[in-house]
Amino acid sequence: MNIIQYNPDLQIKNNALSISKKATELIKKFHQSSDGLTLKNWKALSEILDYAAEAEQTIADQKEYISNLESLASTDMLTGLLNRQGFENEIENAIARANRYGEISLFAFVDLDGFKRVNDTYGHNAGDAMLKRVGELLIKSVRQTDAASRLSGDEFGLLLSKCDVEKAKERAGYIRHYLKKITLNYHGNVLSTCASMGFAIIDRNVAMEEIFDIADKAMYENKRERKQTRNKYHLT
Repeated sequence: MNIIQYNPDLQIKNNALSISKKATELIKKFHQSSDGLTLKNWKALSEILDYAAEAEQTIADQKEYISNLESLASTDMLTGLLNRQGFENEIENAIARANRYGEISLFAFVDLDGFKRVNDTYGHNAGDAMLKRVGELLIKSVRQTDAASRLSGDEFGLLLSKCDVEKAKERAGYIRHYLKKITLNYHGNVLSTCASMGFAIIDRNVAMEEIFDIADKAMYENKRERKQTRNKYHLT
């Protein structure tokens, strides 16, 4: 089954053509009158103006509706963060800025530790509640020039732009510290979380796949090291 992709620009163009056709008919009606500027002509002109105002509002409403649809298409409904598609668009923009202006950004790949245990022990509602809390914290922790995403499951992404790489890593470390402080009271059970992180620098001539691969490997290395540390000191 072939699916035809919706084209909002074409839809607006078609609406504009329809409006133009109707307005043309009304204008002809006005000019073809032999009565001069009579009440009849003024009524015709008033009809044109009313229709034009209504048409303008219709197009404005449709543009807003399309904008809302585009926003929904790039948003994770559970957390309010960008979804993977929306985040990849932000990464592509960061790559373009790096190639054009030499701007360096940092991608932080975040994976919650022990999240499966929350789902298995307390159920998916508890897991969803925890993911929402994480989303709230990430939204508050990034600047307008940054981006935060729920990539999938308990995996999140941060794009830290227009800042020194070491300072960006320091900021990401603070965010991880705040994640560790999250507590969730779920039916009398106090749940908490922590996270492993991996970084990838977005610089000139780097590809999307390479960025994700570097950050993914670094995150799993960080997770392994932190697990070894916990086992060594019997930490939980």
